[in-house]
Amino acid sequence: MRTSIFTLALLLIGAFAHGAERMVWHEEFNTTQLNDQYWIPEINFVRNVDAVQIYTSRPKNLAVKHGSLTLTAYHEAFESTNWKPDSPHWWESRKAANYTSGSINSRGKVAFRYGRVEIRAKIENGRGIWPALWLIGNNPGGWPSCGEIDILEYISDMPKTVHATIHYTKDGQYIHPTSQYGTEKELDGDWHLYGMNWTPEKLELTFDKKVIFTHLLNDATQADGKNPFRDGIYYLILNLALDGMAEAPVAEDYPRAFYVDYVRLYQDTAIEGTTLLLNGKSVHAPTAAKPKFKKKTSGRRSTRQAR
Repeated sequence: MRTSIFTLALLLIGAFAHGAERMVWHEEFNTTQLNDQYWIPEINFVRNVDAVQIYTSRPKNLAVKHGSLTLTAYHEAFESTNWKPDSPHWWESRKAANYTSGSINSRGKVAFRYGRVEIRAKIENGRGIWPALWLIGNNPGGWPSCGEIDILEYISDMPKTVHATIHYTKDGQYIHPTSQYGTEKELDGDWHLYGMNWTPEKLELTFDKKVIFTHLLNDATQADGKNPFRDGIYYLILNLALDGMAEAPVAEDYPRAFYVDYVRLYQDTAIEGTTLLLNGKSVHAPTAAKPKFKKKTSGRRSTRQAR
């Protein structure tokens, strides 16, 4: 009997250890400037030829203040510092834009495979607003073969809708399953929790902890066995674009801002394939510092054209 009880105890301990999900990385935006250990500001024209904004790293467009990342779009003429009039690439041949905005990514800084992501964010609506919280994979072949996960896209003329989408190719075919989740009231001005649950079996995208999109990873496996969501490592992009799929921006609506309170990543390192890279280095069974949580006082699917 003693042996049986001891064996049962070991089995129970092993079961709990395997389910040991914990926070392995987080960004609380509690400083007064962007943390360059985690993020890179995006500058000039970056992607989406239909979008009308030019990104800058000026504090008026990109700031960390009052405990949040603040990306603000303005109606103003602004010239690209990367203008090359003879370039065949649209992001270089465009000289200027009539709107500015902010965008950051974690490429080469923070990247991962599998885990649970929680992002608390708030949108200020205005005609033409197109904020997004999303990830891009490092798989070869360019977009969309690399894989893309859109935790949130918001389209200004659909103010009660959360757009959750993934993009990839399978045996040469472009595939982009999406969910357009209708909310009870407009998202404008309220903090919400946008998230992702990513395992070797499936991808779930969530809104205020409710699953609004599910995709089985087996459905993305090609004939040669490759799968962008099992093979790749993904980095984050937080941006406030304008126009694109949305209605055209109207000058009188601006400035408008997109706020990100925090980004938190939880992983169970017992799950095979789970990976976290910080500044290009693999973190095995990482131990994260206990986060200081803040209290707040106030509380159409896209087609990317990544370079």
